Amino acid sequence: MHFSAGQKNKRGTLLAAVGLNILVVTVMVLTMRPSFETNDDIVFAELGSGIRGVKDPHLVFQNYILGMVYRVLYQITGRLPWYTIVQYAVLLAAFSAVTYVLMNRLEGNSGLYLSVLLLCVFGYECYIHVQFTKTAGIAAAAAVFLLFHVIVSETFCIWEFLAGILLGLAGFLYREDQFFASAALMAGIGVYFLLTLKKYFSQKWRKYLGICVGCFGFLLLAVFAADRIDAFMYRDSQWQEYQEFNRMRSRLLDYGFPDYHTNRELYQELGISEEALQLYKTWNFNDPEKFTVEVMEKLVEQKPDRKISGSQVLRFLKRFPGDAAKLPAFYTALLFLIIWLIFGKKRMAEIMTILAEILMLYMLYFYLYFQGRYMVNRVDVGLWFSVCLTMLWLLGESLGEKTEISKYGGVLLCITGILVSQSFWHTDYRTATAEIPKARVSQRAVLETIGTDKEHVYLAKSGTVSEIVCYGPFDRMPENLLDNLYWFGGWECRTPGFVKEMEEHGIVNPYKDMIGNDKVYLIDDNIELTIEYIHQNYDEKAEAVFVRTLGNVDLYQIVTAG
Repeated sequence: MHFSAGQKNKRGTLLAAVGLNILVVTVMVLTMRPSFETNDDIVFAELGSGIRGVKDPHLVFQNYILGMVYRVLYQITGRLPWYTIVQYAVLLAAFSAVTYVLMNRLEGNSGLYLSVLLLCVFGYECYIHVQFTKTAGIAAAAAVFLLFHVIVSETFCIWEFLAGILLGLAGFLYREDQFFASAALMAGIGVYFLLTLKKYFSQKWRKYLGICVGCFGFLLLAVFAADRIDAFMYRDSQWQEYQEFNRMRSRLLDYGFPDYHTNRELYQELGISEEALQLYKTWNFNDPEKFTVEVMEKLVEQKPDRKISGSQVLRFLKRFPGDAAKLPAFYTALLFLIIWLIFGKKRMAEIMTILAEILMLYMLYFYLYFQGRYMVNRVDVGLWFSVCLTMLWLLGESLGEKTEISKYGGVLLCITGILVSQSFWHTDYRTATAEIPKARVSQRAVLETIGTDKEHVYLAKSGTVSEIVCYGPFDRMPENLLDNLYWFGGWECRTPGFVKEMEEHGIVNPYKDMIGNDKVYLIDDNIELTIEYIHQNYDEKAEAVFVRTLGNVDLYQIVTAG
């Protein structure tokens, strides 16, 4: 294929950007031990690999299209951890896109130096503490960053445009809420673009505005199409019922139950004792006869309506941005602000851009504070990444024209960034986490013992056994190993796939159907509470019989004297 001089330059810049990011992720993975930040990712990986006997592209929190990608890849070969590989590929593409844009917009190696600083924090957060919401935020912000580069470039590059659309779509597929939040925080670049449109693009400003509308309009069309496909795949009545259940569950489990003593009459009317509430609040809520959608709706209705008040705003302002000072990402944004103060232009457009970004940041964080999602790391990472990219865009306007970071200054800046990063990297170094593989092998032995005992069904209370302890992001999950193990909680426990799988084992209501069933073993860390719940709701004469200890968990059977 023939390349023009400009194309060769772009190809060389792209190779350098990808090469830097491959080097960074390789060093990080070799020196530190990756892990899943939350249980959600391990469940998504399970649904792809089929370790629990359920293979379903309906991922609830991720788009159905992404679930299909996992399913196809795991069907090709289940011996690879495709869930992690796909996520790393998206992250690598997103970070490489940012480096590529910076190398195009800044003189010399300035873009490389600033990319290293960016990766010290955000690369660590995403590659070492894997979490799909972070990936959504990083991909969304990188997509907007790349598309703005396409818009202001002298010549329109189709492959840059397509890469931006695909990155944005990937961010949306991972988590649509985070996609919109991170993309919205990139509005600072949009403000700068509009403020400088006529000045820098002269008679062609309408053309560039049209390209802007076209780029982001196409991205919105792509995510709208993906959203409609996802909605279509949940049209089944069983999934509609589940989604209503999950919405109510989230309102209670994620945002809190009404106080028991204040609402004692309501709880008694609903047949929920203090012991039952204690079980439900600790994610052991899978009782389809007692903890129904109708019951949850009545509990949610009892919670006071959330209204914005002046005192609430004042409480927020007292906390933010002070709370953000606990985040390494905050200091990365602060560093880029300082670099801009030293090298950047201080015209009205730049000042208005920074003020708009700060205002948007405050509004978004107040919304999270109001919704009860304030200072959640997996959300914060994507937001601060957007802030950093906005600052880097302004630096590109200054360093790209006036000066560049010197070789020695850039190397010193990178070394300083890496050294400072040790304050949070050190806990994840393989030397510091040497016991994790041993613990994983020990815990995995418990699961493998359970998985090979197909004569019994195992019901586990939440927190007693966990795959996240046993399997890391790059560990292989054997297909169908745990198709006889079910939990009393987790957002996935009432999905149609798991309900059907449990029914095939004769389990519809775990609390009820394990009574007198010699094929069922209960894994429990508070058996007295479970027995009390059963006495109150199903069998006053039920007793727990200790079977044996397996690893670090106790196995019981529930028998009845009746």
